[in-house]
Amino acid sequence: MKIVLVGCGTTGNHVLPHLHEDVFLIDRDIVERVNLERQPLFSPADIGKAKAEVLGKKFGFSYAVADLDCESISLLADADLVIECTDNLETRFLINEYCVKNKIPWIYTGIVGKRGRVMKVDGDYCFRCVFSEVKGLDTCSTVGVDLAAAQELGNIAAEEVQRKSRGLWANGSWVKIKRNEDCPVCHGRYAYLEGKKEKIVKFCGSSRYQFKGNFNFEDVKERLHGSGEWFVHKDFYVFKDRVLVKAENEKEAKKKFTEVIGM
Repeated sequence: MKIVLVGCGTTGNHVLPHLHEDVFLIDRDIVERVNLERQPLFSPADIGKAKAEVLGKKFGFSYAVADLDCESISLLADADLVIECTDNLETRFLINEYCVKNKIPWIYTGIVGKRGRVMKVDGDYCFRCVFSEVKGLDTCSTVGVDLAAAQELGNIAAEEVQRKSRGLWANGSWVKIKRNEDCPVCHGRYAYLEGKKEKIVKFCGSSRYQFKGNFNFEDVKERLHGSGEWFVHKDFYVFKDRVLVKAENEKEAKKKFTEVIGM
C-alpha cells in the first residue's frame, strides 16, 4: 500500500511514527523554533529546513516540498490512501475533491486545543457532506494544540488505515455520518480542482504568510543572490511557485512582499 501523507506539522508528527507502509510525504512549510514544543520529530538542528525533507530523510521516505493546489494535486495520483494532516480547510476541500473524483480513500485529521477529529472518506460520503466553508473559527494559532489529544488522534488515524470508515471520531466519540444529498462534490462539482483558492494563507501556529502568483523565480533568485531549487533571503523563503514571508500580521507581510519581490 502506498500512503501519501500531506502535512508534516503537529498532527503529521503524531501520525507518521505509526506508518510502516510505502509513504510519500508532502509539506510546504519550514521548521521554526516555535514548532519544536508540539512537533517532537524536529530538533533545533532542523530549524530553517523544509519539514518534508527533514522527516523524509529521518524515516527513509520519499517526499516533496510543495504546496498542494489544482495543479500539484497530481502528486496524489499514485496513492492507495491519502492521510491529510494539514491546518486549513482549503487544502482539505481540494484533497476531498481529488480523492472523490479519482476514487482514492483518504483520512481527514484535525485538532484545535483538546478537540481532535478523524474521519475516513472511502465512498459512502465525503468531507464536504459534513464540513462547509466557514471562516473565523478557532485555529491552532489562536487556541494551541493539546499534545495528549494529538497523540490520541495519531493512534485513531493509524487504526483507520486498515479498516472501513467508522464515521467521524470527534473529541473521543464516534459519530455516524450520512451522505448529504445537497453536497456539490458528491454531485460532481469540483470548485477547488478548478482553481478556487486563497492567494494569501497564514500557516497555523507559525509567523509565516504564503503568497502565490506569477513571478519569475530565476530573476528573483539572481537579484537576491539565491541558489538551488529554493532559497532563503532574510525573512523570505522563495520557491519556484510561492514565497513564504515572516511577519507579525498580513499587512506587514504584504508590505515586505511588495518591497522585496516587487509585485
